[in-house]
Amino acid sequence: MKLLTGLKKALAVLLASCFLFATCSFSATAENQLTDEQEKAQLEQRIKETQNKLDELAAQSTSTQEYLDTLNQKIVYLQQQLEIVNNEIAKDKAQIENLEITQVKNEQEIAASTAEISRLTEEYNKEEADFSDKYQLYCKRLRAMYISGETNVLSFLLTSDDISQLLTRYEMIRRVSKQDGELLAQIDDEMAQLTASKEQISAENEKLAATQAELAATQAELEAALPALEEKQKALDAKKQEISEQTKQANALLKKLNDETGMYTEYLEEDKAAMAEIDDAIARAAAQYASQPTTTTTTTTTTTTTTAKPSTTQGGGNNTTTTTTTTTTTTTQKAESNYISLTYPVPSQTKITCAFHGYSGHSGADFSCPANSKVVAAESGTVIISADLKNEDGTYRSYGRYIVIAHDKTTASGDKVYTLYAHNNTRLVSAGDYVTKGQLIAYSGSTGNSTGPHCHFEVRTPTSAYADCKNPALYLP
Repeated sequence: MKLLTGLKKALAVLLASCFLFATCSFSATAENQLTDEQEKAQLEQRIKETQNKLDELAAQSTSTQEYLDTLNQKIVYLQQQLEIVNNEIAKDKAQIENLEITQVKNEQEIAASTAEISRLTEEYNKEEADFSDKYQLYCKRLRAMYISGETNVLSFLLTSDDISQLLTRYEMIRRVSKQDGELLAQIDDEMAQLTASKEQISAENEKLAATQAELAATQAELEAALPALEEKQKALDAKKQEISEQTKQANALLKKLNDETGMYTEYLEEDKAAMAEIDDAIARAAAQYASQPTTTTTTTTTTTTTTAKPSTTQGGGNNTTTTTTTTTTTTTQKAESNYISLTYPVPSQTKITCAFHGYSGHSGADFSCPANSKVVAAESGTVIISADLKNEDGTYRSYGRYIVIAHDKTTASGDKVYTLYAHNNTRLVSAGDYVTKGQLIAYSGSTGNSTGPHCHFEVRTPTSAYADCKNPALYLP
């Protein structure tokens, strides 16, 4: 009996768990199926909640990490709203583009139909004139036959005076009959042609009317779509402005807190297009070096020494310049068949001062360190990018002076690994160079989108894409 009771209880718990799981699954599915309007409303509610929290925190202080975190969360919601509006505008623009294409097509069809109707009408008028001439001729022939009273062919033949007249009259009747038959056949054909031409003109007119109706409908849709697009564009611009203002506030607070703690990171990045451009450049570089497992690098060092000898003549001198050129060739070897094992990119700083996703959009791990600290390759591999990212005015942007390495060892699952080192003061390697684990590749700095001197370190796997950034802490000692 106790056993039965225990089984009943276990069954009840199991059923309750299944119901709860089903409910959660349904809720998750329902949430994933939210319409754009529902998602926007949901985001608007979350923005209000975060703003209320910001107002509460501001009553105490706006210079706290909690305030910054809340502000960052609000910016995330605003960016999600912006993405929805962007998608809506893209759809509307595509719809308007299709409508404009349809409009042009309709106008071309109307022009073609109008020209065709004009051509058919002109031909019809000519055919009708020709038919009228033949018809009048046929009517005259019938009228002449009627007036002559010779309506009976047999009587006409029998009243002949002799055989010669009979034969003459017979031949005349035969020829006239033949001409009348041909004339009648022509009239029948031309009547049929006129009827067909008239039907064709009618069909073209119907086609023209249908196209004109479609054009009117297309123009009406365009007239309705354009104002809606303009409103959404205004909403998009307003949202961008709001995000920009909130981001400036967050970056100012971020800089203040970083200066207080000495733990530096990156400002929030606003220029998504610029980041996409960088991502494309890294992808192209990765593709370029993908088929080069080994690399030969030649380094030429030139030393110039100037020696002054005493003058042996008045007012004269003799300078000797010696130039020594040393060429060193380093050929890399294929990496050992083991898995990747990263070392810290800044040997003097093994503490992560801003973690992966430490704030929204933070795609790596930051190691705050004094400017010009040594930055080393976290593992052996080929340098695929060593470049400076600058604005038009010459200032550094985004990653600043940065380096990307494609490693010759893989993860345990066999995935390719790329590491990125950003905001350096000095780069010591070039694209195409092979580096070994722990080799000096740069000196740290604060170039680009940086709040202070540090090394921004990214791990990307299995591809070099920004979307494949992983938490570096998972790969470090």
